[in-house]
Amino acid sequence: MPSAAVEALMAEQPDRTLEAALEVFEVFASGSLSDEVYILDNVAGKRIAIAPAALKAKYRRG
Repeated sequence: MPSAAVEALMAEQPDRTLEAALEVFEVFASGSLSDEVYILDNVAGKRIAIAPAALKAKYRRG
């Protein structure tokens, strides 16, 4: 999924978490990704995402 699409999802409801917007259990940061978010459907039975570190940091809550 392009990072721009994730930004658009977050703009729709800025109060939700990145996990909620992507409908995943957890988002992991990657220093090597720059413009894409990967969503993996079955990692230990859970749906996760791997996002650019800057994108994850931008939407960090708490």
